Amino acid sequence: MNRLILPALLALLSSCSESKDGSDLPDQPDRWVNSFKIQDDSKARYVEKSGVISSSVKPLTGLQSVSVGDNIEGVKIGAIRCSFFSKDESYSGEQFMWRGRWGCMAGRDKNEIENAVQQDGNKLYDYIHVSPVSLQ
Repeated sequence: MNRLILPALLALLSSCSESKDGSDLPDQPDRWVNSFKIQDDSKARYVEKSGVISSSVKPLTGLQSVSVGDNIEGVKIGAIRCSFFSKDESYSGEQFMWRGRWGCMAGRDKNEIENAVQQDGNKLYDYIHVSPVSLQ
């Protein structure tokens, strides 16, 4: 039995990896912005509010920027919040945080952005998520 514990623990720990580029950067407060440009390595996604079983995530292509006033997949953008990544993080081989870059969430208004994702992962509102992003 003990021989099975070590391989299982190693598999679990290897599925989550942290930054290899050094120590974490200092945290920065979220920024509410009016627009941002999408870089070549950015991934834009439309996240649909949760239905009976789950929510769907649709990759978006062709976007060059996101601005307040835009209409993307039926979401009239009224507010954009960007959160800073102090370290690299990945899960199951897919990176979701980029050290020194930002992830931005665009939605109909500030209230929807602040309450879109519940602690249990349930999505109350549709929104657009783009990361990584470099802000000025």
